[in-house]
Amino acid sequence: MVKLEFMLTAQHIVMRMFAIALFSSIGLCAVCAQEPQLENGQSFLLRLAGVPADDQSSISQTYTISNAGTIKLLYLEEEMSVSGLRPSELARKIETAYKAAEIFTKPNITITLGEASGVQRYASILGQVKSPGTVGIVPGLTMLDAIARCGGFNPFANSKKVKLTRGGKATFHDLSQTTNKDNIKISSNDIITVPQRRLFGGSGD
Repeated sequence: MVKLEFMLTAQHIVMRMFAIALFSSIGLCAVCAQEPQLENGQSFLLRLAGVPADDQSSISQTYTISNAGTIKLLYLEEEMSVSGLRPSELARKIETAYKAAEIFTKPNITITLGEASGVQRYASILGQVKSPGTVGIVPGLTMLDAIARCGGFNPFANSKKVKLTRGGKATFHDLSQTTNKDNIKISSNDIITVPQRRLFGGSGD
């Protein structure tokens, strides 16, 4: 009788453990299913714990997925393909990569998506501006707006012959006047190149 009761109790415990594991698995799957897949151009916040403080501060930052679907992480030689992954999947992938490379033994990665983590579109501003670089595309952003975000024209800029490259085709725009009709709205992946004016002989007309 005692033996029978012991067997029933053991069986009950096993069944409870199986049920807990099953529901936990279902819960994890549900959470994973609710996570959005990461896309090219999307930004996310990466937080790293379980490593030295200097490495935490260097690696914990906002990353933007390239057009190739990759990000570059400190200490890892190759870019990591991340597009199409869910945040929790990416976190585990990064942890595994750091451990496999024997860089960190117990990294703990958290990926956070927020209001700023939607797909971001950018244009490149090159040439004779004070701070060449990229700017995020927002509705209604014009060529002069984008140049202003890069500090504006520098003293050597020829604002009358600014090149806009879009889809492999180049057009030239006179941006010497803020009300000029050439000051058009820009789109994702546009490249604005401000040429240098002639040092002797005016604006280079």
